[in-house]
Amino acid sequence: MVVLHISPLSGDKSHGVHAVVPLHVAAQRGFADAALWNLGEKQELGDLPQFQANSLGDLPSPYDRPDIAVFHEVYIPRYPAVAKELKAKGIPYIIIPHGCLKKTAQRKSRLKKIIGNLLIFRRFCSGAAAIQCLTESEMRESVMGKRFFVAPNGIEPPEKRKSGFRKTGLRFVYVGRLLPEIKGLDLMIAAFGREKAFLKENGCRLDLYGPAEDRGISYLPQLREYISRNGVQELVSIHPAVYGKEKRSVLLDADVFIQTSRTEAMPMGILEALSYGLPCLVSEGTGFAVTTAAKGAGWNGGMTAESIAEALKNAVSDAARLPEISRSAEAYSREFGWKNAAKTAVEEYRSLIGR
Repeated sequence: MVVLHISPLSGDKSHGVHAVVPLHVAAQRGFADAALWNLGEKQELGDLPQFQANSLGDLPSPYDRPDIAVFHEVYIPRYPAVAKELKAKGIPYIIIPHGCLKKTAQRKSRLKKIIGNLLIFRRFCSGAAAIQCLTESEMRESVMGKRFFVAPNGIEPPEKRKSGFRKTGLRFVYVGRLLPEIKGLDLMIAAFGREKAFLKENGCRLDLYGPAEDRGISYLPQLREYISRNGVQELVSIHPAVYGKEKRSVLLDADVFIQTSRTEAMPMGILEALSYGLPCLVSEGTGFAVTTAAKGAGWNGGMTAESIAEALKNAVSDAARLPEISRSAEAYSREFGWKNAAKTAVEEYRSLIGR
């Protein structure tokens, strides 16, 4: 079976979707002839089959007539035209929206999305053989599409894992794009503000790592204003983005990974933190809150500054239990191996082709 993944990749390492697309392709090559049609900048992807072309017909055989195509994300201007080409050749396609069809995500740039959906993208989604959601919660909250199934992202176990934790003075860390609204950093900082006396008394701190610019707009002034307004200058620090070994060092030195996004599909940052055995404090908007708490791998932060503040207090109170929570986090991460994720997806693709 030939599976053609389609995405406009960029060189932005912090863009979660662009980082995970090649991993989907690579993992699925163990079960199918998977390749990538990259509508964006050519990437260094080793021996992974990657093509750039103006149309489906310009791709080399057999990728010009795949058995199924997989679009990553929804709101890409070239997608409807490509979907029309696929339909003309009788080739089914699926869409992995990576969270952008969730109700909360639809509220961002709401007017543009209402118009875009009405004119173009509702038809694009309705024409899909299925919508591939990364989690059950994403599937429940998606607003467009006719048929759905769940096949998640994956993670490979790292060579090193957490080996020790601070008993006092816990270090909370967030690694990802520093976008205040989407990533809920305003909620996170406000939560630290609500409990700043307690957190100062216990020597805690929060370190934020990542790029603070999106589409030419810098959010650093806004983040600094949040920090000043909540009086947490002594508790919260902003750092540049980290990758590779530097990122690994940051995670291994932390005691708790925190992510309080308003909307996500399946954040790779949380999966990576769990794989290191790093306890996670996460919002319900990440899609991980309920299961992370149920698995004993961290704390459910809810979706408000008040509920996140309460989870922070619980994490500090659980300091003596961090090694136990770490073992649960690592065990939970093993449920998301790339081999199993790819096998699940490819089996669904075969079923859709059969229909």
